Amino acid sequence: MAHGAGKDGSRSGAGSGAAARADEGYFGPDSVSWRVFSDPSSKLGGVAALLLQSLNPMMMRVFAGTSGYATDMEGRGERTGRYVDTTIFGDRAHADAAGAAVQRLHAASVWTDPRTGEELRADTEEWLAWTHNCIVYGVLRAADAFGPILTVAEQDRFVVEQHEAARIVGITDQSFLPSTRQELDDTIDDNKDWMALTLPAAELSANMRKPVLKGNPFKVWIGVNIQDGILSLLPDWARTLFGIEGRPMNLRAAAATTRRFIERARTQKSAEELVTEITSRVETHPYAKVRLRP
Repeated sequence: MAHGAGKDGSRSGAGSGAAARADEGYFGPDSVSWRVFSDPSSKLGGVAALLLQSLNPMMMRVFAGTSGYATDMEGRGERTGRYVDTTIFGDRAHADAAGAAVQRLHAASVWTDPRTGEELRADTEEWLAWTHNCIVYGVLRAADAFGPILTVAEQDRFVVEQHEAARIVGITDQSFLPSTRQELDDTIDDNKDWMALTLPAAELSANMRKPVLKGNPFKVWIGVNIQDGILSLLPDWARTLFGIEGRPMNLRAAAATTRRFIERARTQKSAEELVTEITSRVETHPYAKVRLRP
């Protein structure tokens, strides 16, 4: 894969911000992480991860009590995308700034159950690990379904590389982090018994469980296919919780259509252009202030 990043940290076509880039970050152009996250399929995997994350009933109770999580899926998706772009493609200063910002947000997200008096914290490490593992799982499931093709060894390497992303967000207990793709799949499946569809999670996923069928017919068809393509990435038990097993459109057929869309997307912008675009954006928003530090 061509990455548009030289060994000295410079990038062709990245604009004047390229000169300020201090290093290749925690992953770099030879990592599986750069290859996977620069592919358009990762965006769909990220949405699937958000849905899977929302099935943690304890974390959803915290977010429902302290933020607009359930009513702002688009905004949360944008912020999560910015965060992932920064930690994966940004230099270490930007990645650390992003991680510190998210850790502060989690530390401030504390909610007390008015009935029991129990205090629930968003920075509970087990819940953070679930969120992290869902991202890794969702992105790999998207790669399985829509590409890029990864060997088992590359999948395992990606899982281990993402331990760095877990550290950045504040996860220190390695026992929560799988080290192979098989361990990751087992971890997601092993946690299903304490997952639940809370009202905030149902609200967050409502448009995907019951898509809008008005407007331009072709755009509607594309939108429903892509939504169903995303839903096809979820494990069976998660789709059961979301109540989408009985959808009229066959999820497998929708996934095949989505794969063709993703293949077309790859031909419209090269991997080098994608990485250059992402790294340039990372250096200007939202953590550019690290450039002011001595």
